[in-house]
Amino acid sequence: MNFHGFFEDGRIAATEAWNSKAFFPILFVISLFGLVSGTQLVVMFVLVAVSVLLLVFCDDLLSIVCPLMCIFLLSTKYYTDYTALVPYVPYAVVPFAIAVMFNLIYYRRPFVKGRFVPPLCAVSVALLVGGIGTISAKDYFRPVSFYYMLGLGVVMLLLYFLASSRLENEREYDRVERMADILYTAGLLASAVIIVFYAVNFERFIKSGTVLFFKPRNYIASVLLMTLSSSCLMIERRRIHLLGFAVMCLALVMTGSRSGLLFGTMTGFVCGLYICYLRRESIEENKWYNWVFLLVVAALCYIGVKYIPVLYSSRLVEGNLISASETRVSFIELGIRDFLDHPFNGIGVGSTKNIGIFKAIIPGSLVFYHNVLIQIMGSMGLIGVMAYSWIFGERMRLILTNLRSPLIIFGFSYAGILAMSMTNPGVFCPFPEAALLIVMFSIAEKESKKQRKINMVEETV
Repeated sequence: MNFHGFFEDGRIAATEAWNSKAFFPILFVISLFGLVSGTQLVVMFVLVAVSVLLLVFCDDLLSIVCPLMCIFLLSTKYYTDYTALVPYVPYAVVPFAIAVMFNLIYYRRPFVKGRFVPPLCAVSVALLVGGIGTISAKDYFRPVSFYYMLGLGVVMLLLYFLASSRLENEREYDRVERMADILYTAGLLASAVIIVFYAVNFERFIKSGTVLFFKPRNYIASVLLMTLSSSCLMIERRRIHLLGFAVMCLALVMTGSRSGLLFGTMTGFVCGLYICYLRRESIEENKWYNWVFLLVVAALCYIGVKYIPVLYSSRLVEGNLISASETRVSFIELGIRDFLDHPFNGIGVGSTKNIGIFKAIIPGSLVFYHNVLIQIMGSMGLIGVMAYSWIFGERMRLILTNLRSPLIIFGFSYAGILAMSMTNPGVFCPFPEAALLIVMFSIAEKESKKQRKINMVEETV
C-alpha cells in the first residue's frame, strides 16, 4: 500500500471514530481507568497520542477538545506542583505541536472575521498594557505573567480565528449536540475525580463526617459548573442521563468548595427548570417516572437542608459559610485600592505586589484577587473594564437572541463560570475555562447565523 492510500485510510478511520457513538464512552473509560489505577501519567500520554492522530488524520479540530479536557482533569493529581510534570512535557508537547502545524497547513482554511474579533483584540491590548508604568520589568516578563497575558488575550484571539474558520465547514452532526457530548463527558470525568478521591479516603471520610480537604476542589468545581448544563440536552435524548445530572450535582457538593456548593445549587436549579421545560410533554402526560423523580428531588432537598451544614462544618469560617475575616475580602479591598491608585491601566496581571497576603499560592499561578470584577479593575484599570464589558456584552447579546434554542446551555455554562469567578480565578484561567468559552461561543455564533438564514428563507417562501 502506498503512502497516499495509507493516509486516506487513516482519514476514513479517524472520521468514523470521531463520529461513532463509542468515541466519548471510550475516552471516559480510558480516563477512568487512569484514575482508578493511579496511572494518570500513562493515560495522559495515551490521550496525547489520540489527539495527535486526530490532528493528523481529521480536519475537525472539535475532535481533540474532549481528549484535551480529559488530560486537564487527570493532571489534577499534580495540582499542588505542576512542575513535577516538566520532565515529561517535551515528550507530549513536541509531537502535539508538530501535529498542530501539520493540521493548520494541510487542512488550512481562510480566516473568517467574526463578531468577537474586535472585543478579543481589545482584551488582548488591555492584558498587555495593564500595569505598564507601574509593574516591575521582572514581574512583567516572568514566564507565568506571559502565560496569562498572552494566554487570555492573543492566544484566545488566534483560537477564535481558528475555530471560526473551521466551523465554516458543514458537518454530519449537530455542533451544539456534539459540544454537549464533550462537556457531559468532561463533567462525568470531573465527578469521577471526586468519587475516586472519596473511595480512596473512605474511612477518613466516615470518621470525620465532613467533606475532606481536596486541594483542586475549586478547579473541579469550575469544570462542573461549566459542564452541568450539558446534561439538559443529554436528558432530552434519554432519561438515563438524569443519573449523570445527579452525579455531577453530588460531586459539586462533595468537592468541599463553598463556591461550588453555592453556585452549583443555583446552576443546578436553573438546569432543573430547563430540563422540565424540555420534557414538558412527558410531564403533562403524568408518566410515573416523573413522579418518582420529583419524590427523589424532594428527598434530596430535605437531606441537603438538614445535613449539608454538618457536612460542611469543616469548611465554615467562624461558623459561617463566608466570613469578613477571609483573605478574599482583603483581596477585594486591595484590588479597589490598586484601581484607585492606578485607574487607567491598573498594576498588571503579573504583578506580585500583593503576594504578602496570599497564603496558598500554587506554583505557576498568578496572585489572583479571586474576584473577576476586581481582577479586571485592579490589573487593567479602565482599559480592562471597557474591554471585558465589550466581550461580555457581545456574548450576552448572542445568548439573549437565542433563548429558545439549545444554545441556551452555553449561556448556563457562561453564567456558572462567571459566578465561580466572583470568588475564584475562573475565567482568568486560559485552559480549559477561557478556551472552552471561545469554542462554545464560536459554535453559538455559527449556529445563530445559520438559523437566521433558515428563518429568512422560510419568510420569503
